[in-house]
Amino acid sequence: MMHSGLIEDRNIDCKKIQINHLIVLCEVGEDYKFCHDLEKIIKSIGNRDLVSKVYQVMQGKLSIGSSKYKKFIEKHKHTIETMNKYSCLKKLTVLSYDVKGKRIENLAEDYFYQYIQEHKKDIETIKEVALKIKSLGFNEITFDEKLDFTKIEYELDTLYRFHFAFLENMEVNPTYLKSPIKYRTNGSCYCMILVTNGNKEVSKYDRNIELNSLIFDSNRLPKELTIESTIGVISELSEKKKAEHDDICNSVNLSISISDLKKYFENLKVVIEDINEIKDKQKLVDLLSQMKNTLTQLQLFGMNFENQIIDSHEGITVETMKKEKKLYLKRRYWENIDID
Repeated sequence: MMHSGLIEDRNIDCKKIQINHLIVLCEVGEDYKFCHDLEKIIKSIGNRDLVSKVYQVMQGKLSIGSSKYKKFIEKHKHTIETMNKYSCLKKLTVLSYDVKGKRIENLAEDYFYQYIQEHKKDIETIKEVALKIKSLGFNEITFDEKLDFTKIEYELDTLYRFHFAFLENMEVNPTYLKSPIKYRTNGSCYCMILVTNGNKEVSKYDRNIELNSLIFDSNRLPKELTIESTIGVISELSEKKKAEHDDICNSVNLSISISDLKKYFENLKVVIEDINEIKDKQKLVDLLSQMKNTLTQLQLFGMNFENQIIDSHEGITVETMKKEKKLYLKRRYWENIDID
């Protein structure tokens, strides 16, 4: 299933930030306010060209004689070095201003800086989470405390190259089909959207992660992203639902077969009623009556069998059985259509 189908439409309040930028914000803390000093320097000029020059000076590529530039760079030496270390200097200086030298409003970095300032006691935890996410190959995060990953049913189809979700506390939903595997989470701080490549490995590219918290034990994130540590985990959870899967299959097959048999019986009844020249027609009518009684008993047996399965498995409900029978009939309908 594609990324958009897995994630659904998200709240417009979601904020995105490069992992390196988040790490920098954790390391420099209140020194991120260096942007205020930078604005004072460029305010008299009023264009981004000077921001670019100061940026080149900070990189050591250009020499400016004015003492105020030297004082600025000396004052914010640690911040500048940290931003250079994580390759963020240009984004957090030059690219944070418009062509007129005015600072762009509603920057994601400003939002996360404010968030970090409101959770100062948790800065190290936030940094550990960011570093762990970076080590897993993600370049960017999407964040919103209101994200609720429990409301989505995710799918894992192992037959093709595919996107899939990986979360905490996953639970497989028992279904008629073994593939795709359908699953949910009972609660997760994150939702990773990953993709397999042609070699049946988790691709190093096109990795996305959404979080509803930045303050949690980084050990809750997986140690690595491999087939075994992601798809293998989901497949293992699915295997534990084999008994439920088998019972759903048996019940749906029986229910649909009895339903088909009833339709055939009704057709046969109409055919027989239209024939008047049959000898011993009463005997045929009696046979139909016996068949009807047998069909009624089969229907009762099927219902009792379904109720027995529902009572035996916590994850199987009346709604589950209705849904799976409806999907079965839909698949059968499309399989019988001649597309030629």
